[in-house]
This record gives sequence, structure tokens and C-alpha cells, in this order.
Amino acid sequence: MNVFEKLKNGDPVDMMSEEYRPAIAELHRADRALFHLNHAEPQSEEWTQALSELFNGDVPEGLGVFTPTQIDFPKQITFGKHVFINHNFTAMSIGGIEFGDNVQIGPHVTIVTDNHDLTNRYVLKCRKVVIGNNVWIGAGVNIMPGVHVGDNAVIAGGAVVTKDVPADTIVGGNPAKVIRQLNEAES
Repeated sequence: MNVFEKLKNGDPVDMMSEEYRPAIAELHRADRALFHLNHAEPQSEEWTQALSELFNGDVPEGLGVFTPTQIDFPKQITFGKHVFINHNFTAMSIGGIEFGDNVQIGPHVTIVTDNHDLTNRYVLKCRKVVIGNNVWIGAGVNIMPGVHVGDNAVIAGGAVVTKDVPADTIVGGNPAKVIRQLNEAES
């Protein structure tokens, strides 16, 4: 089992170990690609090439990205169709992030999949984040490790999401709580 599989499974990994070296190499590769993406003229040929470089030539169908953005481990993210990411998006994705179809992400959103052991801060412990279909994530939202967001959910701006979000709901606040259920016409 490689280091990424271990982290996705929630197994602890020491960042100072030999086992972690492939993660460091991927982090550096992604950082170079992000530099090119964030400094290219939006939607230019150079920008398109940088986006392709970031995702190793496999740009998801209908992915829209406004820069600047910060994605530390793009290979650990899977995208459904037609995902839109607004500017200043941060994905700490070593533990894996899955996006469904038709997801809209507002500006200044952060999704985190990793955490550190309390006794040895060099040990990573990760939990995958799953975002369902037709989800709208408002501006300034923070989504913490292990959260699953149900289909058709809306996360209000500024929310800090520490627990699963039920399908067809609006959540908001810190920590995020269900504000109300969406009816069929709204979802």
C-alpha cells in the first residue's frame, strides 16, 4: 500500500519517514504547476496548459477554476462534471476529496483532509471529504476532515463545517448547524 492509500484509509503516516517521500515529491510538482496557473493570464493558452499540468493532463470535464488557487495534492481529488471553483480556494487534499456533479464553490473556501497527531505533530492523520451532487458552498466556508456533504445541500457563507451535512438542507454558522430543510422546488 502506498503512502496516499494509507492516508486515504486514515492510517497515520510520519512525515519524516522514507515512506512520505513520494508525497513530498508530489507536493513540489503541484506547487510548480500552481505557480504557473496562478501567474498566467486567465483562460489563455498558458493558463490552460498550467491547469493541465496541475492535473497531469487529465482536466475534469467542465471544471472551472478562478485563480489564485492552492491545491496541495491535486491527484487526490476526484471531480464530477461541471464543478466551478471561485478564487482563493484552498484544498489540503492529501486525504482525498471527492466532488460530485454540478458543485459550485464560492470564493475563499477551504477544504481540509489532514490533521496532526496530538503527541507527535509530524504524524499525519487524514479523513476524506466527500461533496455530493448539486452542492453550493458559499463564500468563506471551511470544511474540516471527514465531512460528507449530501446532495443538493447549501452551505451558507462563513460556515465552519465539522460534521456531515444532510442532503437537501441549508447549513450555516460556526460550527455549522442545519438552518432548514429545502423543499423539492428549491433542491
